[in-house]
Amino acid sequence: MTELLDEISQQPAALSGLRKYYASPGAIPAKGLRRLVAHWPPTVVFTGMGSSLFAAYPAQAYLTAQGVRALVWETAELLHHHLKILRPDTLLVVVSQSGETVEVLRLLECLPPQTRVLAVTNVEASPLAQKANLLLPLMAGGQVAVSTKTYTCSVAVLMYLACAIAKTSPRLLTQEVMRAVEAEERILERHEVLMPPTVEFFDRPPYVALMSRGADLATAYQGALTLKEVARLAAEPISAAQFRHGPMEIINPSHRYIIIARQGKTGKLLLKLAHDIRKRSGRVLLFTDMPFKDLTNVRLVRVEPLRLGLGTLVDSIYIQLLAHDVALQAGLEPGKFKIADSVTREE
Repeated sequence: MTELLDEISQQPAALSGLRKYYASPGAIPAKGLRRLVAHWPPTVVFTGMGSSLFAAYPAQAYLTAQGVRALVWETAELLHHHLKILRPDTLLVVVSQSGETVEVLRLLECLPPQTRVLAVTNVEASPLAQKANLLLPLMAGGQVAVSTKTYTCSVAVLMYLACAIAKTSPRLLTQEVMRAVEAEERILERHEVLMPPTVEFFDRPPYVALMSRGADLATAYQGALTLKEVARLAAEPISAAQFRHGPMEIINPSHRYIIIARQGKTGKLLLKLAHDIRKRSGRVLLFTDMPFKDLTNVRLVRVEPLRLGLGTLVDSIYIQLLAHDVALQAGLEPGKFKIADSVTREE
């Protein structure tokens, strides 16, 4: 077993332990949270780089549905171009697996004096954890390869935080996280059965587009990053709506199009996009919990229906396994950086 596959396989246990911790009363202290901002409800700004950034999309979608203003902002852009948006009524949520990414450290140095920081990190002795006004640990355990456990744990922690900010019961969230854990276990148990036909359909393409809408954009962005880091593929995450505004011109049978189409406001629109791409000879890897019968040029992946935008907890594992097996097939060592580092220390 490779180190990456070992860490992929640890995700259900990590997520289950995290669920038990954050489902406990007081895991996110209401009074401590309220003291971080001058007015309630706050404007929530989630910031991070890479996986830490993408993990915030489900929490953002949940908060905006509750009428709470929430933004997802890349730390590098926030640091250099948008610091003035941070006001006394802003809750700044800084997400970083290591807690010492260069952009995060520089952001902490440049923050306005009145800005309070809520940190979400896997390293409780990190500079981010030490400088934060409130710390929410990821509890993902050690991670040697590319982001797997820390991504799924970040998604879950941020959703528990979103419930605390919106003052809604986390009961449904806890139930859905448990369902996600069970679905992850089923995928991992059937790895050797599920993946070979998908790897054959995928066939190491020269270009991959990953598309969705809403909370599932998290899977598109994280999946593209995983395919780049693990399988060294040219993978582009893109809003499914934006794909219709010009990029459809590049549809090609040699490319692959990964579409995440789950039930919700735009689920049928995503299925329609999959149908339109396959009609033009594009080959689609379709993740869906809805009926879809047009299988020419389509590899269908039936996924567990999950509420609260938590589909990424399951879909990302499938893409991790795909990237891992495609890398092995190409003679690569999955999950090992050759140029980048696991902690980025240079801008």
